[in-house]
Amino acid sequence: MALAAAARLRSGPLFSRPPASAVAVAVIILVALAEPAAADDAKTPPCSTPVAVTLADRPGTGRTTSTGGSPCVVVPGEIVLETGVRRQTTTGDRYGVTLFSSPLTFMRVGVAKRFELAVAPPSRESRATSGPAPVDSARGATDIVVAAKYLALDTVFAQASVGAAYTPPTGTGGFSAGAPSYSLAANVGLTINAKLSFVMSHVLGTAIGNDPLGQSRSYFVYAPSFTLAYALDGTTTVLVQDALLSRQGPVLPAGSRGFIALQRQVGPRLALDLDYEINLAPTSNRIRTDLGV
Repeated sequence: MALAAAARLRSGPLFSRPPASAVAVAVIILVALAEPAAADDAKTPPCSTPVAVTLADRPGTGRTTSTGGSPCVVVPGEIVLETGVRRQTTTGDRYGVTLFSSPLTFMRVGVAKRFELAVAPPSRESRATSGPAPVDSARGATDIVVAAKYLALDTVFAQASVGAAYTPPTGTGGFSAGAPSYSLAANVGLTINAKLSFVMSHVLGTAIGNDPLGQSRSYFVYAPSFTLAYALDGTTTVLVQDALLSRQGPVLPAGSRGFIALQRQVGPRLALDLDYEINLAPTSNRIRTDLGV
């Protein structure tokens, strides 16, 4: 289970037979690239309005920073700063692990029309253990992440973007993946009605994990996520998401992390959210809770 809070601040003027989801990703990319300038609706498309809630990629939920999330990009000349903190407690058979991460920051800059560059600087990590825990107490920093995203479609009813991310092994204290990783992403947003919207992200890339011999190695991962957002009023929105993972490690099964979030817009330049997360497919019999402020 997880409970986290994050703030977004804007400043400045595998398979032998491809599954249906993989086919959907290909269709999304082809449609998006075929309509690179599709923003001709009479109404203003959401990505053309630089409001914090439409741009947030939600770093406070505990997921690895990626180009997944909002299909919108930052407009030229603008900067979006997303940040959050997390306190995670894992309890198992006669042991406990507490991890504190701060700050979970993601900075995005609009460098051209429909194109943004982003960086997630290392977050400080502090881990404490008790009992026969599977990990040791440690302090360090996570790997840096650099990313880019292109807005391929922006209409009143649909938005789509494609992106890429690179993570070099810059972390310290045992919190680095130990090798570089890469990812490609496709993000699509759909407006269902005045209150309900749907966003899906499909991320294909590499990750680092231990094999049966305990050796670190790279492996391929597919990570789709699906989010429903319901507007309670003009400033408050409830979001429900399921984030899937084809593998949680080189020899681990698929994963599924669900969360519910409450997001509130505090003016056009600031949005706050509070998230509650649960691992729907744990790899062992343990309980995990996160608290973010």
